Amino acid sequence: MGLDVFGRIKDIVSANIDELLSKAEDPEKMADQMVRKYEDSIKDLLGSTASVMASSREAKAKLDACDAEIKKFGTYAERALRDGNEEKARQAITLKQEQEDLRPTLEHSYVTVKVQADKAEEDYRKLTAGLEKTKARAEAMKNTVRTAKVKNQAGEVQMKSVNTAAGLMSQFDRMEEKANRMLHEAEAKEELTGRGSTAAELDALYGDQSKSRVDEELEAMKKALSISAETK
Repeated sequence: MGLDVFGRIKDIVSANIDELLSKAEDPEKMADQMVRKYEDSIKDLLGSTASVMASSREAKAKLDACDAEIKKFGTYAERALRDGNEEKARQAITLKQEQEDLRPTLEHSYVTVKVQADKAEEDYRKLTAGLEKTKARAEAMKNTVRTAKVKNQAGEVQMKSVNTAAGLMSQFDRMEEKANRMLHEAEAKEELTGRGSTAAELDALYGDQSKSRVDEELEAMKKALSISAETK
């Protein structure tokens, strides 16, 4: 179980998190999922690591107990000899040698499981530290995503405002152009109308004042008749 858990965590750690998140539809959700998966794997690894460490301590306890028995029976044998009881000394030595024969097996078992326990504990501590780094990376990534979203929203609002302002300015330009055209047309009409009335007025006052042919002939007849009357 421990190797399986370690393999899962190793896959998470070795994965290109940035690449995975860039392909995810929701990077924030993906980051949270990866952290939870890491945490779950760490919990599983904790159980297997604790089991191996317990086995190591149990093996050490058996080895220590064996050493204690060897020492104890050695002491008993010495005391029996001092008391002159060779038979009891022989029995104590026999029990002591049984423990001495058992010790290599217990020691080998302890050394083997101790190596496994030390490795499991080291891996667990490394991966626990790696979890904190993964959390930090995930949080930094989520902050980046949030910042990007805010900037995108601000950009959209700004673009909309710019487009709206541009549209309003375009409308204003068209209305201003129309107003100027109306003013120019009014000025032109005023100029034309004023020019016509002035010309008519000048013609009436100072225009051609020559008499018509009828008036000229009538005037001539008047003069002729006046001369004739004076001659008579």
